[in-house]
Amino acid sequence: MRNLKINRKKIVILILIFIIILFILFKILQSEKFNFQEDLIFFKIFGVGKIQEEGNEKSEYEIEVIKGKSNYKEIELLQTIDIKTLVNEKVAPGTKGSFNVFLTSNSDVDYEVEIIDKNNKPKNLKFEINEKVGKIEKDEVKKVKINWEWPYEINVEEDSQDTKDGGNIDEFNFEICTIGK
Repeated sequence: MRNLKINRKKIVILILIFIIILFILFKILQSEKFNFQEDLIFFKIFGVGKIQEEGNEKSEYEIEVIKGKSNYKEIELLQTIDIKTLVNEKVAPGTKGSFNVFLTSNSDVDYEVEIIDKNNKPKNLKFEINEKVGKIEKDEVKKVKINWEWPYEINVEEDSQDTKDGGNIDEFNFEICTIGK
């Protein structure tokens, strides 16, 4: 009879410890460090993923601006993603990111920066270029920051478009085009 009381006490203590651990884990996951998007929690908790949050050299590109010419540079969007918004290691609705383009020139030249959609750009994927037009002087290096975002759940119509676009995201390619004027 005494062993039965001891076993009940152990079971009650183990259940209480389990509940406390679940409560603490829930509070941690609810903090600002975590974003509840599909499988994102798993990737953040266990550190699964190929993309690094900092020091990603692929998020910086250099393009020479030449008067009277257009130069193109293909960009890998997945390499520019904000890891806090990553979903299943894919670009998807709810993700965003940014990258820098460093413009150089061996002469004074006016420039324009454009995003060129090569194929299958998701309709709701938006790009914002901080300095789309400007002037660069000889031997100057000018940094142009480009932010992108694919908003999550805009409305029912856009959600069905996002689902369609999400199926083709692996086929989406784009380039940065600099035009020297």
